[in-house]
Amino acid sequence: MSEKIRVPALERALSILEVLQKNRRCTISEIINLTGLPRSSVYVLIEDMVKLRLLRQNSDKTVQLWMKLVSLGNSASDSLDLKELVSPYLDKLIARVDCLAVHFGIVDEDKAYYVLKKTSPKSHMRITSREGSEISMVHSALGKCLLAYQDSVLREKIVASLDYSVARAGFVSSPEFLRKELASIRLRGYAYDNGQNGQEFRCLAVPVFDQDAKLLGALSIVGTINKITSDKLPDLLTLAKNSSKEISTGLML
Repeated sequence: MSEKIRVPALERALSILEVLQKNRRCTISEIINLTGLPRSSVYVLIEDMVKLRLLRQNSDKTVQLWMKLVSLGNSASDSLDLKELVSPYLDKLIARVDCLAVHFGIVDEDKAYYVLKKTSPKSHMRITSREGSEISMVHSALGKCLLAYQDSVLREKIVASLDYSVARAGFVSSPEFLRKELASIRLRGYAYDNGQNGQEFRCLAVPVFDQDAKLLGALSIVGTINKITSDKLPDLLTLAKNSSKEISTGLML
């Protein structure tokens, strides 16, 4: 956050929520270690957030995000004008493509989030992405596409802060590796993951710009390795880019 927060407790509470968002369930000791916050503050904040139903304390002494946050998150997601604007274009795209799902994502400050997910009615396979959840900018084509088109100063700040600890074959393993990949994405105009975010999946993502040529977000097509093949990639890319242009045009209407 660039501006100084006048109520430190709010920033501390947000740190706790972000740790639980990333780790699902943690003990209070783990939260203290991961946030670096004072023990007394963490205990008080968690006790109050449990009372407000923002958090739940389980029988095994772990803490997790709870139902009030789900309600608030759904309300925030539903209120996004982008969701209403983009939805028809994603419906149109998924009707044309043999895939598992299509997504639309945005960047808010230094994190990327799914705004919309459309699941193919033809597919019996499901992927775990959810509207409102965070997108990896290291291992996801959609996240890397969003990152590639950020302002250079913000892009470098984000690149330096990301977690590269997951090291499997084909995965981005360092800031230097990611910088090269982001440059390649900007050069060719799209991001493509060949099984990087799940060995059985492939993902293609393209940027979406507003009428002032500023990044609005990005859309992605996700499919299995049998559905998104090298010979189908040019046609899929054309469909994705056409959808991107249609969204941009729709902003001007």
